[in-house]
Amino acid sequence: MSNIKQRHLLLLLFFFTLFLSAHLVQGCRAEGSNEAKMKRSWRRLMIGSTAPTCTYNECRGCKSKCSAQQVPVEGNDPINSAYHYKCVCHRS
Repeated sequence: MSNIKQRHLLLLLFFFTLFLSAHLVQGCRAEGSNEAKMKRSWRRLMIGSTAPTCTYNECRGCKSKCSAQQVPVEGNDPINSAYHYKCVCHRS
C-alpha cells in the first residue's frame, strides 16, 4: 500500500516539475522575442516622433529664428488631413 502511495507521489512530483519547467521556458522565450522585436522596430517607432531640424538653405531667408512646424497637406480640411514638416521663419 505504501509502495502505491509512493509511486503516486513521485508521479505527481514529476508532472509538477515538468509543468513548472515548461512554464519557465515559455516565459523566457516570450521575454527574449519581445526584446528582439523592439530592436527591429526601433527605427520605425522613431519616425514622426520628433520634428526634423531645418537646414541652412531652408532658413537662409529668415532674419530671426527658424524652426520646423507641422503643416497640413490639404489646407481645406486640416483636422482630417495628413501632416508634413515645413521650415517656418518666426518674427521676433
